[in-house]
Amino acid sequence: MTAKFYVITAAVFALLTITRSATAQTGGYTIQPPGQLPTFANPTPNGGYAIQPPGQLPTYANPTSNGGYAIQPPGQLPTYVNPTPNGGYTQETPGQLPTYANPTPNGGYVIQPPGQLPTYVNPTPNGGYTVQPPGQLPTYINPH
Repeated sequence: MTAKFYVITAAVFALLTITRSATAQTGGYTIQPPGQLPTFANPTPNGGYAIQPPGQLPTYANPTSNGGYAIQPPGQLPTYVNPTPNGGYTQETPGQLPTYANPTPNGGYVIQPPGQLPTYVNPTPNGGYTVQPPGQLPTYINPH
C-alpha cells in the first residue's frame, strides 16, 4: 500500500467517524499531510466522498449497504472499509490481510495494519482529526 493511499484510507476512517457524529459538517474536509499540498475530500451526491489529491484523478469513497465505504482509486481494485461489531472498521484489500481500525475511548481509532506499527487517528477540537503514522509527523483533517 502506498503512503498516499494509506493516508487516504486513514482519512476515510476519520471521515466515517465525522459523518456519524453529531457535529458532522455539510461541507468537505482538507487533508494536510506534512510537507505536501493538501488533498480535498468533498461530499458526493450519493453520500460518499471524492478525495482529490493534487494533480491526480480523484479517489472515490462510495457508501456501501452495510454502513461502510468502497474506496475506488483510479485504475485499481476497490478497497472495502466495513464496520465491525466493536464500533471499529476493517479495511479489506484484495490479496492482502485486513487492516483493523479499533475505536479508542477519546473518539478516535488505532489503525493496525498486519505486521506494522499502529497509526493513531485522534479527534481535534475543531471537528477534525489528526492521523499519526509511526515515526512521522501528523496529517491533519480539517473541515473547510
